[in-house]
Amino acid sequence: MSEVDDMEEHAARIALLQAPGTVMLGHDLDEDTALALLGERFPGRQFCLVRNWIWIDLDSPDDVREELSDMRLQPVMLYGDVVADSLGRFDKGDWLRSTPLIAFTQGCFFETRDTVYALLGHGERKRAALSSMVKIFRSAKERL
Repeated sequence: MSEVDDMEEHAARIALLQAPGTVMLGHDLDEDTALALLGERFPGRQFCLVRNWIWIDLDSPDDVREELSDMRLQPVMLYGDVVADSLGRFDKGDWLRSTPLIAFTQGCFFETRDTVYALLGHGERKRAALSSMVKIFRSAKERL
């Protein structure tokens, strides 16, 4: 990644973190309970436990929203601090940006094509431009 890319990524992350948001009430699951629920409800799926998470509703052009819908994806991404990662892609305390949402279940499981994220504790809901989120490169998929 070039120095310009690094600066754009940093600026996009700061803008997201400083943007106003609305509190989203989450679950007070402990790590062991979250791991047990993931194993029961999503056997064999890779997963991440995250805290200090942000649910990001994406602002995007209608044609992009339609394309996401055609792929059965929702215009939502997740940003958060890693607690645990089943594949070791991230260390505890790293941050991540997910790919678009497929399903949100039980009020705490954020499912993408490749990963199920267990949202621990309360988070925030914010809006951001898709173009800004694309600048935040460090997604789970890109770490593989």
